[in-house]
Amino acid sequence: MDIKILGHRGYRAKFPENTILSFIKALENGADGIEFDARLTKDGVVIIHHDDFFKDREGKEIKINTLSFDELRKFNPSIPRLQEVLEELPRDTYYNLEIKEKEASVKSYELMKNFGVLDNTLFSSFDVEAIKKIRKMDKEAKIGLLVDYESLKNIDDIHEELNLYSVNLYIDKIVEFGVDYSSKFIGNWKSHGMKIFLWTVNNVEHLKLMKGYYDGVITDKVEEVVEYLR
Repeated sequence: MDIKILGHRGYRAKFPENTILSFIKALENGADGIEFDARLTKDGVVIIHHDDFFKDREGKEIKINTLSFDELRKFNPSIPRLQEVLEELPRDTYYNLEIKEKEASVKSYELMKNFGVLDNTLFSSFDVEAIKKIRKMDKEAKIGLLVDYESLKNIDDIHEELNLYSVNLYIDKIVEFGVDYSSKFIGNWKSHGMKIFLWTVNNVEHLKLMKGYYDGVITDKVEEVVEYLR
C-alpha cells in the first residue's frame, strides 16, 4: 500500500516550521510531501502560516489579515507566499494544504491549479465551508476533513454531500479513545471510500497500533517515520 509520508509544516522537528527551508529538508529526508497552512493577508496574498497572528519584537500579537504582504514581510521575512513554495519545490511533491480560513479557499485552489499540481494536492480544513468552496469549483479535487468533536458526528453526511477524499484524524485522540473503539469508525469510513490521514504522528509505536488503518501520515519527525515505513 502506498502510504504518504508528509512533513508537518515541513521538517518541524529540526527546522523552522512553514518555511521553504523546512519543506525542502522534509523532502530531502524522504517525505513524499508536506502539510502546510494557508491564510490571506489584507491585500489578498496567500501566505503560509499556522496561527492567525504573529508577534512583533515587543511580543505584541498582530493579526495577519490586518497587514498587507509587504508589511508582513517587514516584520517576518521568513513567511513565504504559497506561490513561492510552488516555485521552489519539485512538481511531484505531494501537498496537503490546510485551509485555515474559508476566505483563502479560492485563491489557494487557483494557485495549485495554475501550477499544475492538483493531482497531488489534498485540500483539508476543520471548516466545512472552506472545503465546500473547493468542491464547488472542482468536482474532482481531493478534499479532506480535519476532524473535531462536532464534525465527528456528521462525517457520513458531509461525505455524502461533498465526496470527501480523506478524513484527517488526530492520533493522540485515537490512542486516548482506544484503537479498538476508533477502528470501528475508521473501518466504516474506509469502506465508503475515504482515506485516513493521521496527524501529528511522532511516535512510531502509534503507527504499529494502527497498522492497516491509515493511508497517510503527517509527522514532525520525518526521518523516524520514513525509516519505519520504508
